[in-house]
Amino acid sequence: MKHVHELWASRLQDYNRELQKYLRYILNGHLMFVLIFAVGGGGYAYSNWVETLSDDFNAAAVMAVLLGVIVTMSPIYTYLKEPDKVYLTPLEGQMKRYFLSAVVSSFFFQSYIVIVALAASMPMYVKVTGEEFSVFFLLLLLVLALKIWNLIMRWTILRYQEPSTHRIDIAIRLVLNILFLWTVFAQLMLWVPIIMAIILAAYLTAFRKLTNEKSLKWELLIDLEHERLHRFYRFANLFTDVPHLKGQAKRRKWLDPFLARSPFGSKYTYRYLFVRTFLRSDEYFGLWIRLSIIASVIIAGSDVMWVKIAVAILFLYLTGFQLIPMLKKHELKIWPDLYPLPGDYRNESFKGVLSTVLIVQGVLFILISAWGAEWFDACAVALAFLLFYAVFMYMYVPKQIKKWYTPLN
Repeated sequence: MKHVHELWASRLQDYNRELQKYLRYILNGHLMFVLIFAVGGGGYAYSNWVETLSDDFNAAAVMAVLLGVIVTMSPIYTYLKEPDKVYLTPLEGQMKRYFLSAVVSSFFFQSYIVIVALAASMPMYVKVTGEEFSVFFLLLLLVLALKIWNLIMRWTILRYQEPSTHRIDIAIRLVLNILFLWTVFAQLMLWVPIIMAIILAAYLTAFRKLTNEKSLKWELLIDLEHERLHRFYRFANLFTDVPHLKGQAKRRKWLDPFLARSPFGSKYTYRYLFVRTFLRSDEYFGLWIRLSIIASVIIAGSDVMWVKIAVAILFLYLTGFQLIPMLKKHELKIWPDLYPLPGDYRNESFKGVLSTVLIVQGVLFILISAWGAEWFDACAVALAFLLFYAVFMYMYVPKQIKKWYTPLN
C-alpha cells in the first residue's frame, strides 16, 4: 500500500482531475455567457441599491449574518472512499498528517467564497460607515481566522456520531459567528470582540478535551464525503452524463392528477414517460421548483422593469437548458426502444413537455410581475417571454436535441 503521506497527494490529484473533467462541460457553451450576464446585471443593480442607502442602514448586521452563515458551513474534504474503513482504520494513528492536510485543503478551497462575499459587501459597508476600502484587508484577516476556527471546530465535532450533536454544534457556531462578526463590523469597543474571541477559544478548548479519547468515526466521514461528491455529480449531470450517479425518484401523490390528464394513446407514450420522469425526479422537478421560487422572490422584490425582464429570461433559460438532459434519462434502458413507435416521437414528446414546463413558469413570472397593479411591467415581461420562447424552443432546443440524441428509425 502507498505511504500514508503519498496517499493524500494521490487523492487530491484524483479529485482535481475529476473536478476539471466535469467543470469543462459545466462552464462550456452558453453557461459562461449567462454567468457574465447575471454577474454584470446583478452588480449594476447592487451598485444602484448601495447608492440609496442611508447612514442608519444596519450594514453590520447584514454582513454578520451573510458571512456568519458562510463561515459556519465548513465541511471537511477528506477524499475518503468506501474501502478505507477496512484498510485505513488500522493505520488511524498514522493518519494525523493526512487529516491535517484535509483541514488545510478545505480552508483554501472554501476561503475564496469568503473573499468574494466580503468583497461584495464592502461597497455597502463603506457607504454606510464612511470607512476606507483599505479596511477590507483587516476584516478579511479576521473573517479568515474565524473560518479556520470553524473548520477546526467542525473536525472536532466529527468525532461524535450522534446527528443531534452535529445540529446543536452548527446552531451554536452560527450564533457565535454572527455575534463575533457583528461586534467587529459594528465597530464596538475593542474589549467586546476580544471577549467574543475568548468565548470562541473556550468553546473549542472544551470540546477538544472532551474528544481526546474518542476515535475517528470512519463510516460517518466516508458518508459525508460521499454525500458531498453526490451533490456535485447531480449538478454536473445536468450538463453531461455522470456514469456512476444513481438517480432518485419519489412518488408525489399530489401530482398524480397531472399524470391522469395525460392523453391516452400509443402516440402519447413518450409524453407520459417524460411527464412522469419530470414530476417524480428530484433533479428535474426540484430544480424547477427552486429556480421558480428564487426568480419569483427577486421579481416580486424589484420595482425596476428591466430587472424583472432580465431575471425572468435568465431563470427561464437556466430551467430550460438544465432540463434538456432529461431527454437521455432513459437512454441506457432497453424498454423505451421496444416501443413500436417511430424514434421521432420521443423528441417531439420531449419538446411538448419542455414547452409546457416553460409556459407554466413564464406565466408565473408574468403574474408576479403584475404584483401591485404593475400592468405595464407584466406586459413587458410577457413580450420578452414570447420572444425568448420562440428563439429557445424553435432554434436552440432542436439544435441541442440533435446534439444530445439521434432517434432510431
